[in-house]
Amino acid sequence: MRPARGFTLLEVMVALAVLAVVAAMVHATLQRHVRNTRVLENRALAGWLADNTLAELQLQGVAAPGINDDIVEQGGRRWRVVRDIQATAEPQLRLVRIRVSDAAGEDGGVSLSGFVGVSR
Repeated sequence: MRPARGFTLLEVMVALAVLAVVAAMVHATLQRHVRNTRVLENRALAGWLADNTLAELQLQGVAAPGINDDIVEQGGRRWRVVRDIQATAEPQLRLVRIRVSDAAGEDGGVSLSGFVGVSR
């Protein structure tokens, strides 16, 4: 009689255990990658919105110091934009601090500072 060919039950179980460990590691890595991608996308959109807000203020020539809080939509999402305009030692110049965060408060957000000339 010819000896049987193939794998024993023990060999198959060891192979399945190794495959399960590798699959779990790949799954965890993919989850981390997806989460990091979402965070980077949020930061990029918030950064663009902060840049756009500062550019708009520079074009308008901001005059009055104060804090302004708005909800803005960009990239299919709602963002909270806080503009803090402060006077400087130079009367024709204002310090602008912009903070952009998710309107739902799900992320830390992005901060941007710059200077804006006062319109006459």
